[in-house]
Amino acid sequence: MILAVDIGNTNINIGSFTGKKLISHFCIGNTSLINQKTALPTKSSLLNESKNIVIASVNPDIESVFYKSLGKRHKKKILKIGREIKLRIPILVENPQTVGIDRLLNALAAYRRTKTSTIVLDFGTAITIDIVSKKGEFLGGLILPGIKTSAYALNKQTALLPEVDIKRPKTIIGKNSEDAIKAGIYFGTVGSVNHIINELNRVFGDLEYTIATGGDANIFKKEIPKIDKFIPRLTLEGIRLAFEEKLNS
Repeated sequence: MILAVDIGNTNINIGSFTGKKLISHFCIGNTSLINQKTALPTKSSLLNESKNIVIASVNPDIESVFYKSLGKRHKKKILKIGREIKLRIPILVENPQTVGIDRLLNALAAYRRTKTSTIVLDFGTAITIDIVSKKGEFLGGLILPGIKTSAYALNKQTALLPEVDIKRPKTIIGKNSEDAIKAGIYFGTVGSVNHIINELNRVFGDLEYTIATGGDANIFKKEIPKIDKFIPRLTLEGIRLAFEEKLNS
């Protein structure tokens, strides 16, 4: 059994795998961990039974907090993606070392499923839209603000606009500030993503699959018809695959 840990900008997602099967999953908010409102289950059977803890991180500060919370007795089990484990995917961008490891893991997991050209959408703190070629090469992508990030920015950069939770509004026209923000961010995101998918297919030819993941992906199910499949824990799946491919290399 391995414990896959995805340390992101907002949350830490942890999944326990037995073979290829994800047998349990839990999520810890970064702020809760910093404020010690939520503790890692360091004495749980998940940690004690896991032969390896495999970590992927795009947040160095939270990564340090996580290591501290994990405790010394688990340190020998830790393997980090990009350090002990190198990804077996060609990265065809200007500076491969600057690409977020979560994007690469998503691309790896998506391609191992489809075995062909794929668009990978991740709806998180940022929305990332990446392309994997028919040969399994990471070609690059686009990064947009996530819906919570957009709502937060409107609240912090204006004097009077409130911060709101973004859900699908009943109508496209808001009759108050809250609904206007919801409509703007929701339909703005839908329009952007649909347009980008169309442009990617126009520029690169018909890309055969579109896979979506991330905490906010379910919100957009009905509005982005070209999404073929939603895979909620795609990054964790990528961590597992990277670990297994290292063992088998």
